[in-house]
Amino acid sequence: MDLSVILVSYNTKDLTRDCIKSVFDKTQDLNFDVWVVDNASIDGSIEMIKEEFPRVNLIESKENLGFGRANNLAIRKTDSKYVLLLNTDTVLVNNALKIMFDFMENPENTSVGACGGQLYNTDMTLQGSVGEFDTLPWLFKKCLGFNIISRKERFKEIFKKKLLKEKSYKLDQTNDNYETDFIIGADMMLRKSALDTAGLFDERFFMFGEEAELCFRIKKNGYKIFFIPDAKIIHFGGVSANKTNKPITVEKMRLESNILFFEVCYGKKAAKIAKTLFIIYYLRYLVLRFFSPKAFQRVQMAFEVKV
Repeated sequence: MDLSVILVSYNTKDLTRDCIKSVFDKTQDLNFDVWVVDNASIDGSIEMIKEEFPRVNLIESKENLGFGRANNLAIRKTDSKYVLLLNTDTVLVNNALKIMFDFMENPENTSVGACGGQLYNTDMTLQGSVGEFDTLPWLFKKCLGFNIISRKERFKEIFKKKLLKEKSYKLDQTNDNYETDFIIGADMMLRKSALDTAGLFDERFFMFGEEAELCFRIKKNGYKIFFIPDAKIIHFGGVSANKTNKPITVEKMRLESNILFFEVCYGKKAAKIAKTLFIIYYLRYLVLRFFSPKAFQRVQMAFEVKV
């Protein structure tokens, strides 16, 4: 098998249906199979998959394993040359999987361990598809408000959208493949041989941050990570997490994963420094928000995170 497409489902029945359908409808000239790991959904997802997609390999978990552990279950069972991790809240716009597969198969790209396509919002505006690894110097600037470049870019985007009525995503779009630190986990094609070297997802991560940590290890083992903008995928974003959790709970999960990333990638001492810097950041937020209840919640959240 050339490619195994893996979806992790958790109470997203209708979205899961649309995602699987788009994979079968849009993917051409590629030998692939589809796997769904269901994290104990109670919305009829399992029954829907069995009835409507008998070709899909279904793994039924008795508990919510989170993102990394669930993907690991399917990855261990596949014998494909590549695996494509795809969120259930996505639909393919074009033959995205074949585009990424062809890129990975290019003899010039044997050192590429993972790649991902361009994510879009439902109105086809661009969505963040890649990221840079967090570092202590970056976090230091963020917590003290010294990240001038990112703040400047944020104000520029607001100016374009609100005052100039421009769709700035058109100005920023690129058609060129380029190397990056990590791919957003909504769509990530992984070379199995790279996983054999670097290992699978770190199962200490429940949700958020695991794709960055995996890419960190893949790069540490000598592979590259690439962004392939010609592969186009609509991503609704955060449906499963936001559907079952309060915003502050989701934010805490992100913060815990962020600090865990520092611990796994840079060491325990770095994680403790990162926690301190995040506390400073949220204390600044507390003052800037005039001691609002939400700001107090965020400070408390930062103190509660364990290192």
